[in-house]
Amino acid sequence: MNRKEQSSVRLRVLTYNIHHGEGMDGVVDLERIAKVMKSLQPDIIALQEVDKCVPRSDDVDQTAELARLMGMTGVFGHAIDLMDGEYGVAILTRFTIISAQKTNLPNMEHGEQRIVLTAKLDVGSHVPPVTFSAAHLEWNPKEIQAAQAEVILKLHGQDSPYILAGDLNAVPSSDTMKRLTEAWTDATANITDWTNPEDGKIDYIMVGTKNQWHVEEAFLLREDVASDHRPVLAVLTWRG
Repeated sequence: MNRKEQSSVRLRVLTYNIHHGEGMDGVVDLERIAKVMKSLQPDIIALQEVDKCVPRSDDVDQTAELARLMGMTGVFGHAIDLMDGEYGVAILTRFTIISAQKTNLPNMEHGEQRIVLTAKLDVGSHVPPVTFSAAHLEWNPKEIQAAQAEVILKLHGQDSPYILAGDLNAVPSSDTMKRLTEAWTDATANITDWTNPEDGKIDYIMVGTKNQWHVEEAFLLREDVASDHRPVLAVLTWRG
């Protein structure tokens, strides 16, 4: 094996807003969510709208249960307290999680707290640890959303290798996405179809250090029952 081969890795990265496991049929079904995700064979997953011990989703620790169903390791990021439980984002992965950190993002007074959850992942293959962030940005006001994106850029703009995935609540033409793509590459730029039926394309996978990531493909799965969002997958190769 030559040096170039030794310092490359291929990753299947998925982002999915799971709507606390509640499908468009009103049924909370984590096994259905896991079946959808398994069909895409992901290595790393960013999840949004995840419950932890909330009555509306049967008091289940959804991160732990989905990690079990997927045969992965999971870490949960608490954003807000909800109905005697917790609500936030999560990361699932087949790789070893070296460390994980939650960062609170700016929000308006009395607004819903938003976070970015970041994990360092040991992906092996003589590749540096990958920094992976899962985020769920504010929908409105857009000024708050933009401020949240700026915080993520400040935290991770120079990280390498870096991946940001999540429901960014911003369409491709928005100021938020224009700002993010000044620093990073939208691995899902070829996707033009909606990821949420009301809001359009608002779910993304982005990569930093543009000359070292190769986007092999990116697509969404047109699955419109399990959640109110469609899952988005990118196949990425890092060449160190």
